[in-house]
Amino acid sequence: MEFWRHYMILKRRWRLIALVVVLCAGAVLVWSRTAPQQYEAVAVLREQRPVGEMATEIYPVRALINDPVLRLQNLAQLVSSNTVLSKTVEDLQVLRPGMLEGDTPAERVIAFGGNVRVEPIPNTEFLRVRLRDPDPQNALTALSVLVAKATERYNELTQGTVRSERERIENELLPAAKADLDAKRKALADYKLANRISGDLTYQTQVLVQRAAQYRANLDQATVEMEEARARRIAAEQELKSQYAKNEYEEFQRVMATNPVLEQLRIDLARTQAQLQKELQTKAERHPDVVALKAQIAEIEARMRLESEQILNSQTRSRNPIRDAALQAYITARVAEEAAAKRAQAYAEPLRRALAELADMPRKEAGVARLELAARTAEQTYNLYLQKLDEARAKERGAQTATLVLLDPPQVFAVPKQTGLKVALALLLSLLLASSVVLLLGQLDTSVRTPEEAERLLKLPVFAVIPLMKPNALDKQDGFTPIGASYQILSTNLWYASRQMQGSAVVIASAEPNVGRSTTAANLAITLARDGARVLLVDGDMRQPTLHTRFGVDNSLGLADVLAGEKSIEDVAVPTMIEGLVLIPAGSSASNPVRLLRSPTMEQFIERTTRLADFVIFDSPAGAIFADSVLIAAHVKNVVIVHAAGQPSRGAEAEFHTRLEQVGANLIGAVLNKVRPEDSRGVYYYRRAYRELALRQPSARALPRG
Repeated sequence: MEFWRHYMILKRRWRLIALVVVLCAGAVLVWSRTAPQQYEAVAVLREQRPVGEMATEIYPVRALINDPVLRLQNLAQLVSSNTVLSKTVEDLQVLRPGMLEGDTPAERVIAFGGNVRVEPIPNTEFLRVRLRDPDPQNALTALSVLVAKATERYNELTQGTVRSERERIENELLPAAKADLDAKRKALADYKLANRISGDLTYQTQVLVQRAAQYRANLDQATVEMEEARARRIAAEQELKSQYAKNEYEEFQRVMATNPVLEQLRIDLARTQAQLQKELQTKAERHPDVVALKAQIAEIEARMRLESEQILNSQTRSRNPIRDAALQAYITARVAEEAAAKRAQAYAEPLRRALAELADMPRKEAGVARLELAARTAEQTYNLYLQKLDEARAKERGAQTATLVLLDPPQVFAVPKQTGLKVALALLLSLLLASSVVLLLGQLDTSVRTPEEAERLLKLPVFAVIPLMKPNALDKQDGFTPIGASYQILSTNLWYASRQMQGSAVVIASAEPNVGRSTTAANLAITLARDGARVLLVDGDMRQPTLHTRFGVDNSLGLADVLAGEKSIEDVAVPTMIEGLVLIPAGSSASNPVRLLRSPTMEQFIERTTRLADFVIFDSPAGAIFADSVLIAAHVKNVVIVHAAGQPSRGAEAEFHTRLEQVGANLIGAVLNKVRPEDSRGVYYYRRAYRELALRQPSARALPRG
């Protein structure tokens, strides 16, 4: 049932659907043919990395370097970043003026970024960069500049951290440590010279000095590591605030893998715990070495908890890998900073006790011990910075080998327009869109189109469905036509309903105008006459009569004259070309139809005509506008309601129905007029199967003439 209803809705508006489809497909065809030819420049990039272990700003954790999917995602984000696009646009403004659209730099960057596509090549470690432009030379130039700026940005990120670290050690920390060492050595020499000390300290003093020096060295080393971790943490905070990693989430594919960092931390934890158990066999719980190992174990466990949480997040959410890398660098630096601070606190207390013991020695020995301790500490610090400088130089040399390499020089290709595919998609999408809109309009449509809807609205059985025809059309052919077949159904149902009728007179009425009352009354009378009945057709629409024009008779005399008492029925009755059918026109002298219809003459007229004919069919004006229909129905009693298909329900039908019931009218049925073939199964099947069939035998007479 629903399928048939939807099918009828689509079929009813197939012209609209076809128009939308043709317009959309035509517009796409014209647009595709007239659109300027696009050219696409293509380049393939590969990341060249050093073999040794090295963490950079892009890969702050070594495990990130070994993940090919994450590496390609990072590189794609780098090439399409706002920084690279902005620098490329700045150079193109000089090299190719007028190439980019937009009035402001931000608009030009957005427009240029819309033409750039960066995508990893599946199952490889290569990155494909595409750039489209109507001018092939512009596309080639823009892609070359984009690759160059991406390479510069990559080198800046990979080499910037290690270079700044090397420069800081070489220009700040190492000279300061050398100056401090020279000052401490000079102070020791001056003190010995001033106090005439030429020999060595006692063995106990030397042991105490060595122990204090070791504590001081460990404390200084922990302090240096804490400062380095603090510098890395500050750099990571700046990276998190930068444009490159401001977005927390990005649309990347989900990658599930074991965490190599977590596995390495587990190995380090087991090794450190074993070393702690070994130290506890010979040293106390508060020994500095034991305290340092415990702090190292706490640091490893903290990092393991962080790494476990990171794996859970990467399994459940897709995040920005650049931001995650910067966040991982921040967390690692923060943990290292806190661990170094704890180690510094662990060595500070033993150093304080050693210095207190040295203070109890004789003044000269204590002074020498204090200065020797300071000199040894400064020497160890200086050696530490020398070692750090060598490591920084090695890292910088390794970072200089990391860069982006072009596998092939950029090439330009003409982009196929794919007109056929676009038109096919336009046809499909426009068809779906138009059909959806039509179905939606059908759901919102409150008009009556089917017999079922008419019965729900009028609360009457539908006697017949009359197909849409020309205005004022009469079924003049005594044959098997769609109109004739429909009116034969109406006449048949009226024959059977005559058992429930109050007399043989029937008024054809409707609530609204222009629904085909006069046409229905005329064709019903013709059909009944052809079936052998004696039919009297009365034009009760004295306001706008039309039946006389349909049958081609004079309207000078009619019903108005009879009701006024000026003429008799015999004077106004006019024979028609249909055997058994007599017409009484409305007449032309009715100035007040309501007064005439209320007169006692109306009852006498109905009583006499029902004795003369088998059926008396009354036409009437619109019931929602005039009271004529209700007055005629009050006398005739039997009413057939006519409703035009396609008209929405405005409430006039219910009001008219109530007025008819108030005067005691007998509502025997309804006629659904002006029905389109696609809305009626009967008309649809007739047009398919019986269009060429002619009625070979005349209809048998329903009643013998008497």
